[in-house]
Amino acid sequence: LFHFGMLGVVGGHVIGLLVPRSWTEAIGVDDHLYHLVAVIGGLIAGAMALVGMAILIYRRRTVGPVFSATTVMDKVMYLVLAVVISLGLWNTVAGSVMNLGGEYNYREGVSVWYRSFLAFQPDAALMARAPIGFRLHALAAFTLFALWPFTRLVHVFSAPVGYLTRPYIVYRSRDER
Repeated sequence: LFHFGMLGVVGGHVIGLLVPRSWTEAIGVDDHLYHLVAVIGGLIAGAMALVGMAILIYRRRTVGPVFSATTVMDKVMYLVLAVVISLGLWNTVAGSVMNLGGEYNYREGVSVWYRSFLAFQPDAALMARAPIGFRLHALAAFTLFALWPFTRLVHVFSAPVGYLTRPYIVYRSRDER
């Protein structure tokens, strides 16, 4: 559940942050449809990721061998990841569903700022005009990215390609029966 939710979250962020409005308009996607798909998809993917993470934490706390392998960095990573996901869900619910704090179009603010950041020419004024929830979400995400190499999240970069061609693993019981 967590992994599929995160695939949706990452995919949504790639589209939302990296694809300019002019590109979606060029293929006939108007603002209303884009917003509808982004909000519904974001809520579903974010909820899947959050619930899935709760299940993973529960497993980590209740399965002995997994609990004994838990490090301090695992706990820090889970905390920061929960903050990032929660702030993302809050921005979606508060900004799009409940319309708290007025109308804010992240496609004209945060998305443009992120693309300028990737081009090594960040326009800080764009992020400064964003609601506090978006700024905290970005700050927490950058904190997570900084922690990434020192946590188990590094497994994202090790695709289990060999898993597709490996032979079956035969498990044999040590019980003499």
